[in-house]
Amino acid sequence: MTMADNSRSQSAAFAGSVLDAIDDGFLQLDRDDRVVWFSAPVLAFFPHLADRLIPGAAFSALVDLDVAAKRETSFKTDAETWRARRMAAHGQPRGTVDGRLSTGRWVRVTDHATEDGGRLIQYRDVTEEHNELDEAARFTLFLQGTLETISQGICAFDADWRLLTWNSHFFDLMGLPASFASVGMPMSDIIHHLADQGEYGDGDPADRAAEILKMIRTTKGTVYERPNRDGRLMEVRIRPMHDAGVVIVYEDISDRQEAQRALKQSEERYALAAAGSNDGLWDWDLATNSIYLSTRWKQMLGHVEQEIGDGAEEWFSRIHPEDVQRVTAQLDAHLSGAVGNFESEHRVRHRDGTYRWMLVRGLGVRDTSGHAYRIAGSMTDITDRKRVEEQSIHDALHDNLTGLPNRTLFLERVRQALARFRRNPSACFGVVYLDLDRFKVVNESLGHIHGDDLIIAAARRLEHNLKFGDTVARLGGDEFAMLLEDVSDKGESIGVCDMLQKALASPFSLSGKEIFTTASMGAAHSSEGYGRPEDILRDAELAMYKAKELGKAQAVAFNPNMRGTTVTPLGMETDLRRAIERGELTLRFQPIISLGTGRIQGFEALARWTHSKRGEVPPSDFIPLAEETGMIVEIGQWVLRTACEQTVGWRNKFPKAEPLEISVNLSSRQFHQYDLVRMVTNSLEGTGMDPSYLKLEITESALMENAHLSAQMLNDLKSLQIQVCVDDFGTGYSSLSYLHTFPIDTLKIDKSFVQDMGRNRHNLEIVRTIALLAQNLRLDVIAEGVETPEQLAQLRAIGCGFAQGFLFSPPLDVAGVERLLSENRSW
Repeated sequence: MTMADNSRSQSAAFAGSVLDAIDDGFLQLDRDDRVVWFSAPVLAFFPHLADRLIPGAAFSALVDLDVAAKRETSFKTDAETWRARRMAAHGQPRGTVDGRLSTGRWVRVTDHATEDGGRLIQYRDVTEEHNELDEAARFTLFLQGTLETISQGICAFDADWRLLTWNSHFFDLMGLPASFASVGMPMSDIIHHLADQGEYGDGDPADRAAEILKMIRTTKGTVYERPNRDGRLMEVRIRPMHDAGVVIVYEDISDRQEAQRALKQSEERYALAAAGSNDGLWDWDLATNSIYLSTRWKQMLGHVEQEIGDGAEEWFSRIHPEDVQRVTAQLDAHLSGAVGNFESEHRVRHRDGTYRWMLVRGLGVRDTSGHAYRIAGSMTDITDRKRVEEQSIHDALHDNLTGLPNRTLFLERVRQALARFRRNPSACFGVVYLDLDRFKVVNESLGHIHGDDLIIAAARRLEHNLKFGDTVARLGGDEFAMLLEDVSDKGESIGVCDMLQKALASPFSLSGKEIFTTASMGAAHSSEGYGRPEDILRDAELAMYKAKELGKAQAVAFNPNMRGTTVTPLGMETDLRRAIERGELTLRFQPIISLGTGRIQGFEALARWTHSKRGEVPPSDFIPLAEETGMIVEIGQWVLRTACEQTVGWRNKFPKAEPLEISVNLSSRQFHQYDLVRMVTNSLEGTGMDPSYLKLEITESALMENAHLSAQMLNDLKSLQIQVCVDDFGTGYSSLSYLHTFPIDTLKIDKSFVQDMGRNRHNLEIVRTIALLAQNLRLDVIAEGVETPEQLAQLRAIGCGFAQGFLFSPPLDVAGVERLLSENRSW
């Protein structure tokens, strides 16, 4: 060996020792892709190749062995992807690829060609770098999720005045195109675009943009209000960040004064703590069960910072006991992924022991597998809004003079009694209809004021003489109705009536005079097999009129002969079955009008029966019978299919008209059929009807019979793109707190509220409340029973979207609908 060879050998040995001593591994391949040499750290990266990593080993064979080792670990899904990416980098002049080792650590491979046609490969451990990137990604996701829960628009710029972060509401409020939603977008470009669009008012756009840029860059923090180009009032909060840059928060405050005066709307509750929000913010780490509660959150409940810790029980232990189960279910539904957002209205205990109503909203932060490991959001005090709502609902459901339940509330309680009776036939009940005798004489003799005094005094006596759990309601004038729970038969109901006669027999002292009055009463009993509350009340009223005929001051039990018909229930059932077979059932269609355009939006399909001998049979007679006998399912399928076929025909015949929607009522029995969705799809099959133009109407009471099952059923219908409408909304008041949990599209305000808006300001307020509630929940509203131009004007003024009623048109046959469509009318 020459001295030169010896020197080169020593240099190579020295270089190899140096490379063995550093953390990176190196591997050299010859032009045939075989191993020439490698440094010791390479074996630390690939210990499973120790027996095969020798000079002369083929590189591709080593890669195959590494892929096989990956398949034996928990990184099976990475194996083939890793091989493809690794070989792709190997085929480039210089390729770099990151991959996960079978040990779980990350390695960066730099593979480049050498001058002699071989390859030199460098292996570097980049595990810590990947961990930092993952943590940054998780934080970014959490921050973006939190920003998207707030109602304000927010953006942040870095020290170079370039866009750093934002939420979608910022772009909505400012009317910015999506092309500006890019990290690094210069603030000056955004400001100049807004100035050109007239966002900052009149004047030269360049000058206005320069003023705005100077103000933002020099301010030490400011809050101001300005109108935007649409005339909406914006509140702008600008706050510099500690490490340079700035956060800007935009809020549309045009409706703030009206919202505070009316229902203290909850939409303006969110803001960043740095922007000075009035909402309480919270951030719950689900892994550690620790929760951050902002200072404002604690202040809302009357506490100072140190009085509340960071455990989740600080929130849950303060929730009203009656609300805990519901809040937990709503939270679980969001965390499991069944519901997109967490939103809950519930009561939380204040430091003074009272409960405050809070609107709590949140959004879960999820890992790559979709598992929620964190949830953050806000809490808003809506106590005042709740009081307004509850008072409005109370006023709409109670008599102004006596404070007793009114007809609407009474019928709802009878409906609940009927539902209990259907579940448990031993839960019998009776209904009494009472009319004061000689009331007109008192009114004419002593005046209306003392007539009202008599009504109030009579109401108190009736209340005091009924047992706990019974209901007495004022239906209007001198007419009352009573729901008697747990009465076994008509005889027991008459016994209660006799007791009430004695209670009313004592004189009333009015204006210094003793006034005597009696009452005529009619009693009906649940054993008659009623399907609707209106029917049993009607029969009690018929019996009351019979009592008046017999000389007043009497109580009479209802007899079916009082209905003035000889048709027995059994005969009616037989005729109804034949009506289906004989084609005696027809459909009528009542138009639904868009109050925004004044045009026909669609129709509600209504079943009608023309009996071969009796003529027109009222739906109030045959629909309950169809419900009771189960024929409603067959009738409902026929109605649904016929209505869809007819709607498709109209859309083809009138192609220039707006696409028509069709609304079809689902009875309670239909809605709770286990195969409802299959029935609907079967009915639609072959009609050519677009499901998105079909609207199924379901009553509140049907929804609330089994709220969990109803939510499931509605989700199944929504998966078919079918719209869902809650019919007779406002009568089933107990469901209001659950309304936002159901996937519905439309509320239909019961006609009992609409028709009395002009005379009863409380009914007007409940209609207004329902319209605002629907707007907050992004639902459409249909007011039914519109009969006068005054009602129409009131509905338009309060922002009701749609209406139907005799003012526009009664229910029409097919020919009548086609005449109406050909007229192309608007209202």
